[in-house]
Amino acid sequence: MAEKGIVFFDCDGVLTEAQSSWMTLHSYFGSRDNRFFADLYRRGIISYEDWMKIDIALMINAWGRSIRRSDVEEALGSIELREDAVEAAARLRSAGYIVGVISSGVDILVKRVCHAIDADICLYNELGFVDDILVPGGRAWVPLKEKPYLIEKIAGSMGYSLGDTVYVGDSGWDKLVFKKVGLSIAIKPCGDACDAASHTAETLLEAVEIILGRNS
Repeated sequence: MAEKGIVFFDCDGVLTEAQSSWMTLHSYFGSRDNRFFADLYRRGIISYEDWMKIDIALMINAWGRSIRRSDVEEALGSIELREDAVEAAARLRSAGYIVGVISSGVDILVKRVCHAIDADICLYNELGFVDDILVPGGRAWVPLKEKPYLIEKIAGSMGYSLGDTVYVGDSGWDKLVFKKVGLSIAIKPCGDACDAASHTAETLLEAVEIILGRNS
């Protein structure tokens, strides 16, 4: 077991240049993320899986024909990793940290990112396909509001407390996690999440310096 603890990264906008894999899909397929449904989820009126179903239905309707897995892969293939992501993860592992990615983003992208940085833990939401055709729904393994619970559960199962856990995020949804972990870092641009984190950083390597510095 690593000596120092766990560093969890959000994926979209933190490890990648694009702020949201879901917004990238909406843009590609000609639909848009209706904030009304985000608010319904925030208020507990619909589940995260309900929100996924609605978003995917909007995409399929706007596309006007079946969306194949290859279409989704092409859409997400345009999203690039931050240039310092691989080095940042490697430095943390060398320093004795477990590196995790916990994202409410799309599995096709998040798995690619996890592989690129050689993440020890990789959690994401799965799209649903039938015969390689995208269908509304999928598996909501990481609902946005449940990230704090999932991080606490994983850390505890590995013998760590939340005080031993670092979280690096960038959005308003991440504020829920920032309140729970021992060290929170918001990667700019981070909007109102900047004020909720214990530290902010311009780059992932700057975030690494903050993490390593707390034990120096």
